[in-house]
Amino acid sequence: MASWTPPNWTSIQAQVNAAVDSGMQDLFSALRIPSVSDDPAALTQSASHLARMLAQDGWSVEIANMDGNLILLAEIGSGQESLIVYGHHDVQPVEPLDAWSSPPFEPVIRGGRIFGRGSADNKGQFFCHIFAVRALMAVLGHVPMRVKLVLDGQEENGSPHLAEFVDRYQTRLSGSRLCFTADGPTRQDERPEVVFGVRGDVKLRLTVRTANTDLHSGNWGNIVPSAGMRLAQLLAQLKGPDGRVSVPGFYDRIVPPTDRERQAMADLPFDVDEAGRSVGAIRLDGPLDVPALERLMFMPALTVNGLEGGHHEKSVIPCQATAHIDVRLVADQDPDWMVELLTAHLKSIAPDATLERGRGYMPSRTAMETPVAARVIDAVRVGFGQEPALVPSSGGTLPDGVFAVGLGIPVLDVPYAGRDQRNHAPNENIRLDHLRAGARTSAALFLGLAEGNP
Repeated sequence: MASWTPPNWTSIQAQVNAAVDSGMQDLFSALRIPSVSDDPAALTQSASHLARMLAQDGWSVEIANMDGNLILLAEIGSGQESLIVYGHHDVQPVEPLDAWSSPPFEPVIRGGRIFGRGSADNKGQFFCHIFAVRALMAVLGHVPMRVKLVLDGQEENGSPHLAEFVDRYQTRLSGSRLCFTADGPTRQDERPEVVFGVRGDVKLRLTVRTANTDLHSGNWGNIVPSAGMRLAQLLAQLKGPDGRVSVPGFYDRIVPPTDRERQAMADLPFDVDEAGRSVGAIRLDGPLDVPALERLMFMPALTVNGLEGGHHEKSVIPCQATAHIDVRLVADQDPDWMVELLTAHLKSIAPDATLERGRGYMPSRTAMETPVAARVIDAVRVGFGQEPALVPSSGGTLPDGVFAVGLGIPVLDVPYAGRDQRNHAPNENIRLDHLRAGARTSAALFLGLAEGNP
């Protein structure tokens, strides 16, 4: 339980809960805007709506148009200490519509939860920071530190131009103690967590051509190879049946977990066999001589996300086939290095293949011993009333590396939504008690950082 309690916490805690209740309509107004990442008009509406609302609360607000990515930078508070809080106002598409219990952009409360697209990912979670600021203003008359809210407009599309945004606004963003993100689900139903890192990511398209045109499979079979078969053979050369990627150097530049990180992994309740059974996995993947959480958090991974090519009804030899590949990266790997590594390997084993690069994220890893982490852990204890799980790294990806590398500051993530938030899926939701706990956590964090070191 909490060993530190912020000053005036009884009054502030009550005001935070009141701010959540009174601010529900503001949150619902934001949720009604269908700000799907690929809809410029809806993103403009979303950014303008949020900017007006924040300005009314006393924030200074600017909308940066980064080649179509509308990123909000809002600031409030005063004092020596400053903090970046990152979130995103874009959302995933809603299909299939018929799987929703209620219209996705008409938020409703059922069974103690808000249902609607963006309720958990990520509007509900970043609104916790807004509610916390409102509570501090009501009780203290000011925010005792400088809070810099960055709301990405295309996180669901890979945060294009976020790195350029950080570079452009580096003067205003620099000097922050850390970057704090409330996003994603917790791993356990009733236990909050503090996440110290994320894997990076790079998307790739691997294409092979075996002829100038599709060919009759009877007339040309045994003469001209199928692009589908050629691609399958090539993919089998990239990753063996033992789950280990065969590309030379793929596992280079890995920073192994520290003793404290290994202990944190051991403290997490995770049964890999049960996890596999829960999703009906035919077998486990990855290098099985490495513990499951370690290969999830501290090893790169290569996954084939989809395949294109050929025909279901026509008896032809397809001339072209494509694999969509996702490579997860760990510190100190980066997308440029990984693409060069894979390109060189493919050139040696398949000079006829073409590798195209898509979006990429840098990995991020904050040492568990970093002093400011103690303030974050304290804030979660106070906000949720529970001891948080300490997660050395997420297997997934967020744009944490943009801030960690671009500004050289620690980045920590605290999911405010529960494990069953159904982000990216129909019936996305956030629990009302998690919304209040998240807002209390944000308020406690702002007060704790305002006290200075540690």
